[in-house]
Amino acid sequence: MCHCQANGSIEARRWDPERVDGGGWVGIVRTVLGKLPKRFATGEPREQKEREVKRMKSVAVVGAMLLMVCPLVTADVTVGYLGHSCFTVQAEGGLLILIDPYADYLPYPGLPTTADVVLITHGHIDHCAHCYGQKDRVEGDPTVVWPFGTDGRVREGSWKIIEGLSVRFVEATHVTASGGGQGSVCLFSFVQDGIRFAHLGDLGRTLSEAQIAALGDVQVLLIPVGGAYTIDAAEAIAVVKQLPSVRVVIPMHYYVEGYCPWPDIAPVDGFLDLAIAEGWTVRESEVAELSLSAESLPDQAEVWTMTFAEK
Repeated sequence: MCHCQANGSIEARRWDPERVDGGGWVGIVRTVLGKLPKRFATGEPREQKEREVKRMKSVAVVGAMLLMVCPLVTADVTVGYLGHSCFTVQAEGGLLILIDPYADYLPYPGLPTTADVVLITHGHIDHCAHCYGQKDRVEGDPTVVWPFGTDGRVREGSWKIIEGLSVRFVEATHVTASGGGQGSVCLFSFVQDGIRFAHLGDLGRTLSEAQIAALGDVQVLLIPVGGAYTIDAAEAIAVVKQLPSVRVVIPMHYYVEGYCPWPDIAPVDGFLDLAIAEGWTVRESEVAELSLSAESLPDQAEVWTMTFAEK
């Protein structure tokens, strides 16, 4: 069973944003129309294995995690987790960036929400509500960024989307080593208030040298860890090691009973166990939103988990 690709055609207004590194076209759309898939996931929920390693826990208000890392530092960028692979990123007083809003087939309660810009890594139902005719999952009149050209390939390069936001588009395969997933995805890399974020979508393999260079000196990494249709826990560890500038790793795209409809995706536990085995600090939190600044980032890679937003 795989994520279903949107079958609808794109019918929308388009315009040409400025390409920072020169040349080319990228599709920026306000509406993407598609059809709901006919196939649905079935099967029994995967049982979460017991954890054999004691983990550090941070269960507190939004700022508590930061105080553990670097006290008395003003935080400038807010990161929100809406479940699965959907995040918001907003610099203080800046644009509200929403990444990979899912259709209502995934019953996480974080959507609908507002946004100024929507970045879509690919057209599957758990990453692109707009591709399934559910543009009401994002409120307001956002700029919706579809990074693929008419040939189905990612329009790679660095693009100025609107004032205050330039984004690097990096093509990667969705297909895993075991044959899960399908097609291509777009990896996004962008800077807000001096912090470079990267969202790896449904990355299916570890990174190539070209992809590493294109992503740049990533400091906050949003990475899939559940396997089946993406890299698995061990591959995610390898990807983190490929990006030595990373300071905060936030896992995504893992199984959550009652919310993720694909039980062959593994829960987050296996990734956290491997991270601890690597000697990395793991901070488990019950917050759906955290604030950070460039000065508050840890000196070496740490794994921070977030709970999904409730409404």
